[in-house]
Amino acid sequence: MQAESASKRGMEEEPLGATRERVLDVAERLFAERGLDAVSIRDITGEAGANLGAINYHFGTKEKLIGAVFERGISSVSQQRLLALEAVEKAAGDKPPTLEAILEAMFRPAVERAMDPKRGGNTFGMLMARSFVEPNPAVENVIHSHFEPVVKRFDAALRRLMPELGAEGVFWRMHLLLGALHQSLLLLHRQLPGMRSLRMDAETYINRFVAFAAAAFRAPLPGESRKRPSK
Repeated sequence: MQAESASKRGMEEEPLGATRERVLDVAERLFAERGLDAVSIRDITGEAGANLGAINYHFGTKEKLIGAVFERGISSVSQQRLLALEAVEKAAGDKPPTLEAILEAMFRPAVERAMDPKRGGNTFGMLMARSFVEPNPAVENVIHSHFEPVVKRFDAALRRLMPELGAEGVFWRMHLLLGALHQSLLLLHRQLPGMRSLRMDAETYINRFVAFAAAAFRAPLPGESRKRPSK
């Protein structure tokens, strides 16, 4: 009884920010495992060791909690992508950065997050995959608000480097590559029937995926008749 009381006192004395982060961690995991509709506030508070008052204080409603989970997961990666692109553009001076440098700026932040257990591993990637097949208007608004500036910046950088691709050529390549990235990360560390283990460290994965992505950009798509210079 004394130990239980001490535990409760410790939770009450815990900084508000720590409580908020713990609730977000638990909500992210449960939403990824079960889906947004299948998880109740009671499920989250039970596993997070928080009370309903904490949910009301930090988020107000379940919908706002869902929005906060996606906001946290997307905003950090989006910011890292933009900062990385800015860095490679600055390093390149008056010339465009190399294709590989631009693509690494795009893909590295997502890979590093997915392969870092301290940042939740690929839990948020699983949640994003669910969001594509279980659409939620509030979630889609959060995704679009963060992803649109990233798409515009990288589209401009890629079209500056390879203007012969045009808007459609860049769009289709990035569309297919982002799908491949998310699918590959979801299957990472899983042993599939008839396939070798995909276990590898983050740097090896990034190097391989950037090489794959660069080859995709340099290869013509069906219907593209113009020859493009090799960059």
